[in-house]
Amino acid sequence: MQSGLILLFVYNIDRGNLSAMADYQKSSIPGKSPPCNLYALIFSPVGMKKGWKRFINDLGIPSRFLYRDEFFLETGTEKQSYPAVYLQSGKLVQEMITADEINHLDSVDSLILLVTQRLIHYKK
Repeated sequence: MQSGLILLFVYNIDRGNLSAMADYQKSSIPGKSPPCNLYALIFSPVGMKKGWKRFINDLGIPSRFLYRDEFFLETGTEKQSYPAVYLQSGKLVQEMITADEINHLDSVDSLILLVTQRLIHYKK
């Protein structure tokens, strides 16, 4: 990978552990879609899923997880739909995976595959 790149995973929820946990709990109600499919895919009620955590640690590119309000404060990038995945290089922030794409995923394995496929374009 090119050095200086950072993956930014942006949740469709605002920061604050209580807010995040409340949103996650709402997502587990049968018949109700989660407020953030990214969060629902990578977290279980006891924390980040082991397969996802291993994937991120072995990826070879730093990753950050931000709530939508944190993302806006840090980058000034305003977007209407989250979750999303961005690639940051210095001050340049480029959307790599859209909300629509994430919201159509049904497993953490499908998210891992999508991230891997998109990162191929950024290899040296």
